[in-house]
Amino acid sequence: MRMTDLIERASNAVDTRRVVDLTRALCGVRWDDPQAEGPRAEIIAGALEQAGVDVHIADVVEGRPNVIARVPGEGKRPPLVLQGHIDAGIYPSGWTRDPDDPWEDGGKLYGGGITDMLGGVAAMVAAVEAAPAFGPLPGDLLLHATMYHNGSGLGAKYALKTEGPSEGYGICGEPSDLDIHTANGGAFKFEIRLTGTSQHVSRMESAVDTLGPAVAVYDKLVDHRFAHEAEARLPDLPRLLIGELHAGEAPAAVAESATIRGDLRYVPGMNRSEVRQEILDIVESVTPDDVGRRVRIIGLHQPFLGATAGPLIDAITSAQTRILGSVPRVTNELPGQSFVTDAADLVAAGLETVVYGVGSWYYAPDEWVYIDHLAGSARVYLAVAALLGADS
Repeated sequence: MRMTDLIERASNAVDTRRVVDLTRALCGVRWDDPQAEGPRAEIIAGALEQAGVDVHIADVVEGRPNVIARVPGEGKRPPLVLQGHIDAGIYPSGWTRDPDDPWEDGGKLYGGGITDMLGGVAAMVAAVEAAPAFGPLPGDLLLHATMYHNGSGLGAKYALKTEGPSEGYGICGEPSDLDIHTANGGAFKFEIRLTGTSQHVSRMESAVDTLGPAVAVYDKLVDHRFAHEAEARLPDLPRLLIGELHAGEAPAAVAESATIRGDLRYVPGMNRSEVRQEILDIVESVTPDDVGRRVRIIGLHQPFLGATAGPLIDAITSAQTRILGSVPRVTNELPGQSFVTDAADLVAAGLETVVYGVGSWYYAPDEWVYIDHLAGSARVYLAVAALLGADS
């Protein structure tokens, strides 16, 4: 069958309203539920429990499951994995409507977590759901809907370790605004703890303050250039943000302790031990000897360097051009350059991988995606599954 005919069939196989309904269901799970992955996993599994789809749902830790689905192909190519996480970071305030009750307006769909990345997951689920009726695919189509991306990417790592595959293709559906994103940095999340002693303002001279040293640490860190070898595909990294500084308990008492937490988006070649030592050296250089210090790396994501050319990019480009009428850019620009994605784990497993998904993530209230892009991305995913390995 001709490429254009395969793309047309894939486009016709996916119903826009179905993609919207799946997205609304995933976004409708209470955003502040610490184990929201469980109800979302049940929604996904329920949609895919049909003839022609093998579905596996199991806790990675209690109450926090992965969903793995497989549509068997003809074995003409290695598997294609569609991967997305089902935990969601949602801006907590400022919404004009309830983020747990998604709404449509002006061709857009609004909802909590829709960009990072429940809309992308819904599009992938819709593609897999439509695949059996589409007909035999050249190779297996897999869905990895995984838990706990935000801390360490545990769900993706566990899925690949226990389910595979170790060859083939991977699309991570993080929000790329339907560009094909090929690289992002890793992340070291760190915590600095300073300890002293407290006294009332009337006896402050006998205390050991931590607030002043914490401010000095902040000032020194934000001006620091971390040791690294430049990576041409990540020219804007390393990139540091200090997001938290907590100190003291009362306005009339010396701050007995201070905690600083930050995030360093890093390039390949930087390692945890050396980064921690650089931070510790800065802390020790600006804090008095009587202030206790502790530096810990509390989170780590690996950097992603993916495919920049090849059959996967060609298939996405052909499908999007035909389905949405726009040619996707192949890019490694900001802001995506400073995201962290589970694409790094797909590459580590041996898959030719890119990031390609609906929406732009701003971590803001009233987040939204275009409905035609949401449904279009589902059609592209199915078309790519049909094109890769197809007879020309």
